[in-house]
Amino acid sequence: MTFVAPGERRSTQSGFTLIELLIALAISAVIAVLGYQAVSSVVSVQTRTEAHAAKMEQLQRAVWWMEQDLIQLAPRTIQDGLGAVLPALQYRGDLGLEFTRIAEFPTPYGMGGLLRVAYQLDDGVLYRLVWPVLDRAPDTQPTRLPVLEGVQAFEVRLLNAQNEYVTNWPGEQQRLTDLPKLTEVRLEIDGMGEMTRLFMGAEMEAPAKAPVTSTQGESAQ
Repeated sequence: MTFVAPGERRSTQSGFTLIELLIALAISAVIAVLGYQAVSSVVSVQTRTEAHAAKMEQLQRAVWWMEQDLIQLAPRTIQDGLGAVLPALQYRGDLGLEFTRIAEFPTPYGMGGLLRVAYQLDDGVLYRLVWPVLDRAPDTQPTRLPVLEGVQAFEVRLLNAQNEYVTNWPGEQQRLTDLPKLTEVRLEIDGMGEMTRLFMGAEMEAPAKAPVTSTQGESAQ
């Protein structure tokens, strides 16, 4: 039995043992890992959401461009750089879609209210091409603007006067000024799947006296 003299206090030490410290550190590490995973998951979801939103915005802009172009088709043939006559609208899967459209408002590329536009798929990117003139010189080059990336397929079907969908335009029995009743565009996009859109064609006829294989005297249209 230990006696303590009056006026004296017994000195004691209190604290964590080594095992208690290790357990506390382990618990802190687990909490830190769980917190990091939660924050990382939120950031990852936000990043994917923003990327998807940006992709959707780009897709909507591309579809808007196509709609503005394809609902304003014009039955105007053009001359290429070698003097050959090109149809008002032409499409081949390997060359893309090219056509003349109405330009309602003055633009740097509009001539006489008309514009020559094309859509071409090149290495996964869909481009919109605009020529500065309708009838081209040998050195005429279009402005090439990328409108949609990650495109695996760009396919077009066109409804002819016989209400048949075709994948080449114009056909052997068609005039160079013939335009489709409907244009169907199918896009296959990375991470977004397949999308098909229908665009109303222009119910327009070329003037009865306008030559099919000549563009002389049409520059003021």
